[in-house]
This record gives sequence, structure tokens and C-alpha cells, in this order.
Amino acid sequence: MNGLNSIKLGPATLIALILSPVLAAASVKTEEPVVTKPVLAAPVKRTKVPAKVATILKTKCADCHSYGTKFPWYADFPIARDLIQHDIEEGRRYFNMETEIFLKRDKNGLKIDEIPVNTLNRIEGVVHANSMPPIQYLVMHWDHALTAKDKQVLLAWIRNLRGDIVSPLPNPETLGLDANKVALGNKLFHDTRLSANDSISCASCHDLAKGGTDQSQFSTGINSNKGHINSPTVYNSVYNFKQFWDGRADDLIAQAAGPVHNPIEMGSNWDEVIKKLSADPEMIKLFEAAYATKDIDGDKIAEAIATFEKSLVTPSRFDKYLKGDSAALSSDEKKGYALFKQHNCTSCHAGAALGGQSFEKMGVARDYFVDRAGGVNGLTKLAKAKEDNGRYNVTQRDSDRYKFKVPLLRKVASSYPYMHDGNVTSLEEAVRIMAEYQLGKKLNQEDIRLIAKFLRAL
Repeated sequence: MNGLNSIKLGPATLIALILSPVLAAASVKTEEPVVTKPVLAAPVKRTKVPAKVATILKTKCADCHSYGTKFPWYADFPIARDLIQHDIEEGRRYFNMETEIFLKRDKNGLKIDEIPVNTLNRIEGVVHANSMPPIQYLVMHWDHALTAKDKQVLLAWIRNLRGDIVSPLPNPETLGLDANKVALGNKLFHDTRLSANDSISCASCHDLAKGGTDQSQFSTGINSNKGHINSPTVYNSVYNFKQFWDGRADDLIAQAAGPVHNPIEMGSNWDEVIKKLSADPEMIKLFEAAYATKDIDGDKIAEAIATFEKSLVTPSRFDKYLKGDSAALSSDEKKGYALFKQHNCTSCHAGAALGGQSFEKMGVARDYFVDRAGGVNGLTKLAKAKEDNGRYNVTQRDSDRYKFKVPLLRKVASSYPYMHDGNVTSLEEAVRIMAEYQLGKKLNQEDIRLIAKFLRAL
């Protein structure tokens, strides 16, 4: 099962149809690689899988989406096995149960014991879309179809655990944040004294008037230094399960400290910053109101900035719609939202902020970096940089190469340019690119227009 439309009819399928209508399965397994538990969410919220659900996933999904494949008898025909293996590798490329679900093995084979909750989004998406298993697979394996009862069991289990796949944002005043810390954090967020030469503040790269970004491909730091990664929006960043594109910061407090010490961003350190802030009587008063002490330290600075950032929650008309106000969205916006779900965009862009809950590989269905290097398919030609390795730079696991935290879609209309490399400036173009490179789909212009219309309602 995966978040895509289907796996294309492969040559192995054609051979199978020619060879025999009888498709008995032989218990021949592929090699079993060393399986490591991937970082899909942090902290990983896991849940036990009920026996009925585990049976469905094992019998209906595992053959094409794990290394526990049971090959049909005709797999031993010349050439057939290699072609079948190719098709199965396609299935694993889109959704590999070995890395996206925590598996155990016993003498009876594959055992599904527990699952990361954020993975439920991907399962729910394909169940709703009736896209898995693909029709051509069912021609060979008619007993692998998800029955109405199977779907009912899966969807009821998912909904009970997680609730709706997209949920409303709360109003900021209901978050219970300390008003004095928010005020202090706001002041610090806009204070250039956090940089070594008093030229750069947090707001320099996360301008609240520009969608929480600087609307530049790459931000400019101290001494006109340029990075190689696009600044993500600070709005609704509290809904990121980790911070930065590569997830190197566990929370907003850790994130707030990062740029201060980064030599190409602010190029400073807490000692320098504290010395400057401590000479400001107004800043001393703000710290005293927030922390009941005149002592300034790095932990308080980072916490105050993080508290302010937590307040940057932006409910919109869409939230009224989610709460039952059908008139809150236009007819086109509703159609766009329906298409957004139909094309399984919610398999990654889920939750209150529509994203920020998982790491996903950039270029699942098509090699994004090869096309970018050649400047093809509408992409601006750009050489590969270290930042393009994504999550790999943190974990050093090759399986994490080119994986990035899924961006939030709230206020997406004003947080351009898009992608981790800021390569796309148009929202419509971003929809097209993501459909091609992540979903393997070429959307028509009307679908693109309607989805972009919906996204602007966020």
C-alpha cells in the first residue's frame, strides 16, 4: 500500500497473464536486509496493531511492500523472476513496510507488531482512494483485494486512533501561553543584537509580513553570507514534529538557538548576545516580567523566542469549514480540497498545519536532482549542495538521503519560493512539480488550478 495512484502495469504482470490464469503462490522469499527503525516522527508515537488489522496488512500488502514476498509458481520461468522482482521493487520504492512500519519476524515469517501513528495517513489515503492494490495486480491475485469489511476495519481503527486526517487550528488565545514571555520573545525575535554585527534578526529570514519567510530562494546572513537552503515559514511552526528541513532541532527552543551560533547566519554566541542585552534597561524589565529575575541567559532567550513562535498560529476560513461552516469556502475551493484528498496529498500533508509530521524523500517517482541539475521540466538549473542530502546530514543513514521534513501548507500562498531549494516560485507550478515527482502523476491544468485555489484559502 502506498500514497500513490497505482503501480504501472509491468512486464512481469504481462508474462503472468500469458503463462497461466492459475496463480498459486510458492513460499519463496527474497533476501532479508538489515532493517533499522527509521526516524519518521519524533518523538515517535507508536501504537499496537490489532490482530485483525495486522492480518489485513500482512496478507493484502506485504507481498509488494516488504522483503517478505511470496512469489507465484511461475516466477521460476526464465526472465519472469527478474521482471516480477522489478515490479515489486517499484512497490517498495513508494511504500516499504520494512522501513515505515515497525516489523518483527518469528518462525512463521513477518509479524506486524506496532506502527508509527503518522504512517496511518498514508494507509488511510489509499484505502479511501481505492488505489491499492492496483487493478492489474488483482488480475493475478484476486484474493488480495481489500474487501468492504477490510476497509471498514482499517478506517475505523485509524479514525479511532488519530481522528480526522486534517484538523482545525486552534485560536492563538486558547493556547495558554505566558503573555510576558510572548512579549519578550517578540522583542527578541526582531532584535538584530542577536547577530555579531547587529545586522540580522530572526525576522530578517522569517519576516511576518512575508508569510514568515523572506520570500528569497536562499537567505542572506551576516556579512552577506548566503546559504543553500530555503527558509521555511515560522508561522504554525509549533506543529512541526522537528525543526529545520533536516530535523536537526527537536523543538522550537533548540531551533531558536541554532541561527545565533551559525557562522553564516548570525555568527554570534550567547556570551556576546547577553552582554549587549544586559546593557539595555528596557530588555532587563522585559526579562524580569517574564522570569522574575534580571539575570539574562541563553536558555531564557531561546525559550522566550520559542514561546513567541508558538503564538504564531494562523486559523483561516478553512478552519471554519472544518468546523461545519460550509459557506466558509467557495465552490472552487471545495473542489480543490476534494482533489487534494483524492490525489492523496493528505498522506503527507496532514494534521492541523497540513504537514510537518514526517520526513519524505524528494523525488519518489522521478529523480528531482537529476532534472534540476539539467534545468529540465521547468526547474532552474542548480548544482547539488550538501544541504540537498537532507535528513542524511543528521543521521548519516543512506536511507535518509534526500529526505526532508514535509513543509507546512498554512499560509503557503505567501511563503514562496517553494521546496527546500526554493526552486519554484509559483504555487501552481509547485502543485505540478510535487504531483510529478512525489505522486508520479501529471495533473491537468484544471486540477492544478483548483488545488492551488484551495491552498490559497489556508
